[in-house]
Amino acid sequence: MASKLTLAEVLRDHWPGYAQANRSRLNSAHYRAVRRTLACRTPELGGRLYGCGDCQQTHFAYHSCNHRSCPQCGAADQQLWSARQEAKLLPVPYFLVTFTIPAELRIACLRYPKELYHLLLRESAAALADVVATKTGGDRCGCVSVLHTWGRQMQHHPHVHCVVPAVALNQKTDQLHHPTKDDFLVHYQPLAARFRSRIQRALQTDHPELYATLPEEALRSLGPNKTWNVQLEHVGRGVTAVRYLARYLQRSAFTPERLLGYDPQGNVLLKWTCSTTRKTGVLTLHPHEFLRRWLLHVLPKGFPRVRHYGLLASAAKKTRIRVRLLLGEYGEPELVLPEKQPHGCPQCGGPLIFLREIQPSHLVGSVGSVGSVRSVSSRGPPRAPPPADRFHRSHQPTSSVPNHPTTANR
Repeated sequence: MASKLTLAEVLRDHWPGYAQANRSRLNSAHYRAVRRTLACRTPELGGRLYGCGDCQQTHFAYHSCNHRSCPQCGAADQQLWSARQEAKLLPVPYFLVTFTIPAELRIACLRYPKELYHLLLRESAAALADVVATKTGGDRCGCVSVLHTWGRQMQHHPHVHCVVPAVALNQKTDQLHHPTKDDFLVHYQPLAARFRSRIQRALQTDHPELYATLPEEALRSLGPNKTWNVQLEHVGRGVTAVRYLARYLQRSAFTPERLLGYDPQGNVLLKWTCSTTRKTGVLTLHPHEFLRRWLLHVLPKGFPRVRHYGLLASAAKKTRIRVRLLLGEYGEPELVLPEKQPHGCPQCGGPLIFLREIQPSHLVGSVGSVGSVRSVSSRGPPRAPPPADRFHRSHQPTSSVPNHPTTANR
């Protein structure tokens, strides 16, 4: 099997050629994702210098880029988000509801990601609220929605996961409504139909110019003859579902462990697991195809992937506490944050002592329009980034500290 590979290495090897051939398909968000990933955990972003109190070795811990498309970043954010959401869970059964956009509309999602992904999140939650209100006579429910844009082979597959508590509140009478069965929330057919109709109406009213550009097959998919895909799954008390969604909060379309290396022909080897058989396999992709699939999931800058609606909205804390009182609980559980693990010397395991901050070698600039990777200092013209090992050669003896907390918090 080929040796392990990183996304940054693939970008250094193949990004200039890919960008040269596909410049018309790239936007500023793509260039920024590439720029940040290349700078992640390098002297480009600076870091900290530590010394071992036992063996006297010095170690560099470089800062992470914290870009959500970088597979090396986001682990600490996932743990914090999961801990906060688990503290908000109500003592009721939970469901995981998945809304999937039809294949005919996915091209439009790539052309207008900010508009259509926003509608996908908003209208899926609204469809769920409408169906629950119809079933309960106007009661209010809540959900946490997370946008997920990829499948197991990094293909474009936009859908929304909603974690839904099986309880609704009648705000006039202060009464709670529970499903008659713990493992049944609502029927998927009226929910799918409502989701489709709300997306169609939102496109027509909020984005008429976008709706007018949709091809014929996309318009047909918005019609009542097309059955949309909505799945509902009982997930116990919600902890498992929250931890499952936390993995997509600050992650790219793959984890570093899945990137196996190059094959003898120079193709990228990607490990994947079939969702039906649960068997693992190795996907062989040309480097340009691998980069194309990765870039499919780069979201617009500042776009929030997670939304809270109804009883679980941030502005509904008082209502959520009232629901807890009706369920027999007083207040929300105390938030328990994950403990930071101490990091020792990678050579001997001894304690690390902070010595000094390492200033960034130069400010991160831009990726050239034709794909050349450039970095811009605070003064002067653009200059090429230093070799990855230059910093270490000038500070011997050294070693890296890949798991230091500064790589996740800077």
